[in-house]
Amino acid sequence: MTAQAGTVYVCKSSDGGTLFSQTPCPTGYSGEQRSIDAQRSSRGASEAELRQMADDLTQSNAKIRLERDLKNAQKKLKELQDARQGNIRSQTDLAQSIAGPNSRNRSQAIIDDLRTQTDKYNEEIRQQRQKVADTQKRLSEMQASSSAPENSASSGQAL
Repeated sequence: MTAQAGTVYVCKSSDGGTLFSQTPCPTGYSGEQRSIDAQRSSRGASEAELRQMADDLTQSNAKIRLERDLKNAQKKLKELQDARQGNIRSQTDLAQSIAGPNSRNRSQAIIDDLRTQTDKYNEEIRQQRQKVADTQKRLSEMQASSSAPENSASSGQAL
């Protein structure tokens, strides 16, 4: 395995987790930028250490992707809920504003259509909630598995 020269961002979260990234630290992380010299790194670190750094970087990038997916899923869920409420308001106002002959039948048709649309929104919202829950679960599992090796690695370094 050959180390590449370049820049690595070492980011620390408020809960003590370390994130290695090729891009600047995300919001909520403090960190520093480190330049990597391929020649010095390959002589100063063992192959196992370099492999571990690469694994940490891969895991950090996966965590960032999951956090981004979660944020997007939550945003879409909010948009769906807002759209459903807006649709209910506008269709209810329309049904209440109908006057004249057959107004009761026309209002009922609008309400029936509204129920169908609301059912569709509710199904999309249910699916989006499930996506949020699944993403949160994967993120929690990733955080739990990443904190376990850190603890064993830090105890191994103390020896």
